[in-house]
Amino acid sequence: MKIIIAGEASVHVSNYCRAIRPYVDELVLVTETPLEVPEASKSYRVSFRNMNPLEWLSGLKELKKIIREESPDLIHIHQVNRLAYFMCRAAGKVPVISTAWGSDVLIVPERNFIYRYFSREVIRRSAFVTADAMVMIDAMKYMDYSKSKYVLLQYGIDPIDPAPKEKIIFSNRLHRPLYNIDLILKDFADFVKSHSEWELNIGGSGPETDRLKALANALGIDDKVHFLGWLDPSENGKNYAKATIYVSIPSSDGTSVSLLEAMSAACIPVVSDLPVIKEWIEDGIGGVVRKASQNPFSEALTLDSEKCIRINQGKINASVARKETTKVFFSLYQKALQQL
Repeated sequence: MKIIIAGEASVHVSNYCRAIRPYVDELVLVTETPLEVPEASKSYRVSFRNMNPLEWLSGLKELKKIIREESPDLIHIHQVNRLAYFMCRAAGKVPVISTAWGSDVLIVPERNFIYRYFSREVIRRSAFVTADAMVMIDAMKYMDYSKSKYVLLQYGIDPIDPAPKEKIIFSNRLHRPLYNIDLILKDFADFVKSHSEWELNIGGSGPETDRLKALANALGIDDKVHFLGWLDPSENGKNYAKATIYVSIPSSDGTSVSLLEAMSAACIPVVSDLPVIKEWIEDGIGGVVRKASQNPFSEALTLDSEKCIRINQGKINASVARKETTKVFFSLYQKALQQL
């Protein structure tokens, strides 16, 4: 079986390619920005980020050429976005499976009718659509009433072994407005007044990095905050392993792989008040749901940490080990091909 993986230049896509490669004969990658994936026999870049419709038509033509020359058996799209829409348009009779990520189906379709049309068409043209939270599946059912094509399925993670914990709070989401890193800095600035021995490690990067560094300086916490830049899986794992608290407070999200990794590494999660998060974290038991009325890091220190870790690691072991979820993804590939 030869497949095309199309999606964001993301560590999640890279990890998925590594996991699925043993199940297929050949893997070809299509992304909008560069991504090094050793498992891919070929990699293509086709961008639809420019809002010029003429550029979109050019990109569609390029995708059709790629599909014609590569002749894949199946296309797996990661994230329901513009690239996904045009990949579906270009696919012809090649079956498509799509995996939603979160805001791509929860927020973006509400911005205007064009995005809503793109999302609906990706869903409609896909043989199966996977998502890691019921709130995402419900949102997609609202756009397209087909019921049998939706599959609740985790990306899967490789659990991380904890190390001796240090007085470190770890954040590793992208530096974009969606992820509210500025609020994390402000919460930490308040927290560190009475917990001066603690440090905040911020991984990741993005368009807001410089502004966030300036904010840390303005808050007088730049000596306690460490901007680590983009972390490879090994460095990411080391930071989870030693951090006592993990924080991720986006305005919208699917089931975050980062949160699951943090749970596996015995971190105490500080999270947003989102429906999808409540599928994983019970406030005051498995972590802290951030509230405006209380500092979440101070609240995290009041939890029964042993009970929190035991509950969270139990959930990870039961449902999101990558070796098991990858088998299910491959079974969907086989089912999609049988529908031809």
